[in-house]
Amino acid sequence: MEAPGAGRALVVVDVQAGFDDPSWGRPGNPEMERNIDRLLGAWRRLALPVVFVRHDSDEEGSPLAAGTEGNRLKVAGDPDLLVTKKVHSAFYGRPDLDHWLQERGISRLAICGIATDHCCETTARMAGDLGLGAASDQ
Repeated sequence: MEAPGAGRALVVVDVQAGFDDPSWGRPGNPEMERNIDRLLGAWRRLALPVVFVRHDSDEEGSPLAAGTEGNRLKVAGDPDLLVTKKVHSAFYGRPDLDHWLQERGISRLAICGIATDHCCETTARMAGDLGLGAASDQ
């Protein structure tokens, strides 16, 4: 019998202080950070892998610029893997997310984070293109 959650990982995308900058507008889901913290807690209680993704912008003046306070992740604890990226998809980051998942036999992802209609969705679409499924699939 397979262990609960086997072959699954949680990918938390771009939960960074820079998104608090007023230039991004008001958040569409003010409970997002609290919900992600609860999700992370549940995932860790099951001892399942967690990946944090951080956008390291190289655009001058960006609130997400590498090395600035805005680049800081706002999620607690250490991930099993930290992916840094400069584009929408976490699959174009360093280190290579797809290779890391394959090495661990992970074929299903739960993806959450900021900008669900940008970086989360792009990461999810690429995951599907690479043959990975949603963690809720049975």
